[in-house]
Amino acid sequence: MEAVVAGDYVIGGAPAPIAVVAGNRPCFRGVAFADAFAGDDPLFRHVRTRVRSPQANGVVERFLGTLKYEHLYRATIGDGSALAVEVNLFRHAYNTLRPHQALDERTPRAAYLVVEHRGRRVAFGGPAT
Repeated sequence: MEAVVAGDYVIGGAPAPIAVVAGNRPCFRGVAFADAFAGDDPLFRHVRTRVRSPQANGVVERFLGTLKYEHLYRATIGDGSALAVEVNLFRHAYNTLRPHQALDERTPRAAYLVVEHRGRRVAFGGPAT
């Protein structure tokens, strides 16, 4: 089996495990949540961060904070479907349009999906930026 990223570019010979990283709130420690990961698939697992270590999941926490303060709190969201649409729009803009200081004013897409290959810059899922 081959590992594939956006745009069907092969990046390796085996699939990467899917890990859901969560904090230690009660909702992530319950039986119902554990049952979701109780299957036979060794590539799908739940990883909890260390207790009192918010920096362990800092990238996700920063994304959620930015989502709330730069996007969701500025509009009225009518229902769950509208929320899903707004989050998807923001996720696209956050990863492909919005420059990030921590990435030297590059977008995450430019920082993480552009690689050097045989002396050329190649972008997974689109032209190199």
